[in-house]
Amino acid sequence: MKDYIEETLKFIESEEMRDYLRTYPDFFNADYRTRSRCAELVSYAPAPIEEKIPVLELIARQTTTKPDWDFNDPVKLARGSRIALDERYNNPPGTIFWLRDWFYSEEGCYFGDAFFTEFDAAIRYIREQQNEYGKPDDRNFLNHSIDKYIPGENGILEEYCQWDLNSSGDIWYFDYALGFKPKDWKLYSYLGDLNLPVPFQPGDIILADCRPFAKERRVLIVDIGDNADCCSVQCLSVTPNGKLKQAAFKHNTYLWGLKENSHVSGLYRAERWYGELPEEEYPLAVIGAAIKDSPELRKEMEQYIDENEEYDKNDVNDYPGTKWEGLKVAFSL
Repeated sequence: MKDYIEETLKFIESEEMRDYLRTYPDFFNADYRTRSRCAELVSYAPAPIEEKIPVLELIARQTTTKPDWDFNDPVKLARGSRIALDERYNNPPGTIFWLRDWFYSEEGCYFGDAFFTEFDAAIRYIREQQNEYGKPDDRNFLNHSIDKYIPGENGILEEYCQWDLNSSGDIWYFDYALGFKPKDWKLYSYLGDLNLPVPFQPGDIILADCRPFAKERRVLIVDIGDNADCCSVQCLSVTPNGKLKQAAFKHNTYLWGLKENSHVSGLYRAERWYGELPEEEYPLAVIGAAIKDSPELRKEMEQYIDENEEYDKNDVNDYPGTKWEGLKVAFSL
């Protein structure tokens, strides 16, 4: 395969996904579309911005585009990535940096914070914390954000931009606050969306690993549709209170409504799960086996789950979903 495609695929951490994309029909065959797909994949990747820039520039050198076609333009994305790094030091007098250390537990998301007058001082603080308490794994539940505030009118500080970092303090994502985005700004920073075809089938249990922004969990594939549309791959996940929730896997919507959110698409590390399941996720194994044995049950279960969703808005510990006990009885599982 062409150099830029192989360099792009290195950002896919799942060997199963990498191998599948190499052979998926038509995915890498149209030059300007392949250029766009690769640039998007690199920009969304859970990796330091410094590692993304040379690959974006390689994509730009080795591909061409159509006139007036600049969707996911690697030239603009590389330029935006360099701007993201330059903004660390492009600071008017009175600028402050707000560092937050985010981490997750069973009780939800918490953060500690501190303020600095220099970006590098915030990074030194992260390193000092690592030296004192031990360097965390880059995929654990710890991550950081640094917001830059600049002086505005009437002595008010205004949020100007934000960097999102992994547990080691490497910059992965960046964006400007509303009102400060430069003209023709182009750089992916959030969403957690990515549209790639997947090698999975209904009944497969998949590892959904969006760390460090959300905890690792497993989901059950119930439908892949045409495998091309962004909403085609549907999955079931188990909410913290044991309900079953249907979601679009490519959109990370299995995280919606929870106390977590992620910049990282689950597609980068998606792979079939063959190990033991935590007790709370055991219903996925039962449903998955039933779907594989009787594929016609899939649509019936989807309809049942959709029609029997429950949610108590007055209970902060409740989550939208369908109770496993009801599904179990309805389908004699």
